[in-house]
Amino acid sequence: MTKEYWMNSQLSIARLCGGIQLNGKEYLVVNKEGKTLYQCGIDTGEPADLIDGQYLSIYRKVGRERFIEMVEKKMSLKEMKQTLKTNKK
Repeated sequence: MTKEYWMNSQLSIARLCGGIQLNGKEYLVVNKEGKTLYQCGIDTGEPADLIDGQYLSIYRKVGRERFIEMVEKKMSLKEMKQTLKTNKK
């Protein structure tokens, strides 16, 4: 979820501690490189996305723009992983 959405909701609490647990899932605030707030700070004006922790490795591999494209296509975690495997060949 891009900063424009999560920062204007109840999820904005995540900015204070770098993430949030919701319904048993961990959501992390990451910069455009996929680094969490635990790893680095995010400057004002820089993208800060809130993503499900299980998608973090994919976010880091494909980058922010491609990851957003995949989400907009409503790709599941399984489909994203399959796409990565296909692209490696």
